[in-house]
Amino acid sequence: MTTFFCMRHGLTEWNRDKRIQGQSNTDLCDEGREMARTWAESLADNHFDCILTSDLKRAVETAEIINEKLGLPMHTDPRLSEQDWGEWTGLSKSDLEGMRKLVKTQEYQGFAFQPPSGESRDDVLMRACDAFLDFSVENPSAKVLVVTHNGVLKCLTYALSGLDFMPDEQCPIKPYHMHRIEIFENELALGEINMEL
Repeated sequence: MTTFFCMRHGLTEWNRDKRIQGQSNTDLCDEGREMARTWAESLADNHFDCILTSDLKRAVETAEIINEKLGLPMHTDPRLSEQDWGEWTGLSKSDLEGMRKLVKTQEYQGFAFQPPSGESRDDVLMRACDAFLDFSVENPSAKVLVVTHNGVLKCLTYALSGLDFMPDEQCPIKPYHMHRIEIFENELALGEINMEL
């Protein structure tokens, strides 16, 4: 059984400004780097076998800072990158509020939610699942630390919790916690969510 311990990257300026990053290659801010250093200390005794990360800079930088303490083999997979938000990339939360009707219509699509010229949550879920399944074939029984993005984590945990990703559903995950996903006999299952980092 391959076990994935999944976490979000550290803070960026765009996070702080509540701007949609999508697949923009933003850097961590100083606070984000400090978060990663703190996580490195708390994760040092977990005996991971390797680190798997999105190929976007903010995730790679988080993983590299953590790995200064852990010293593990590192792998990247673009299938773990954030959802492509298309024409909405770079918009702020207030910009989206100004497009309330259009955004609300999309939100009620659940996993079919898809920003203009972007990708759907279904697309994100499928590629993330494929990334985990492929990695588990190559690394059976591995204990893997995964650094990815909020959108990816939400897609995985909503789906594996049996939720439809609708606006009236409570988000199953808390910010900046760790979530365990297990693969057994080529099936993904949610182990534990919201573990302290």
